[in-house]
Amino acid sequence: MLRAAVYPLAAVIVLALGFLLVSPKHALGALLSGLAVSAGGWVAARMALGGGVQAAGSAMARLIIAVVAKWAVVFGVLIVGFLVFRLPALALLAGIAVGLMFQVLALARR
Repeated sequence: MLRAAVYPLAAVIVLALGFLLVSPKHALGALLSGLAVSAGGWVAARMALGGGVQAAGSAMARLIIAVVAKWAVVFGVLIVGFLVFRLPALALLAGIAVGLMFQVLALARR
């Protein structure tokens, strides 16, 4: 499952290089939010799959908590990037979109 982290990171780096033509703040925003998607995915995977064999109710609860934790990481970085560091919203949202698209594509690939 390493490709689920590598493909989105590579796509976000390419996006950040493209935004570097606009401004360094745009590139940093895209990179920061894309890294948040990858970090959130890693946190979710550790939480959801780290418990071993469990009953169905416990496994489902771990999965739901993992997804909530992933989105908490993504929204936390989005809020900090926008409100604290004043990074451009377009770049932040583009980094999230590209990171999620390539994460899904990496997981769907055989």
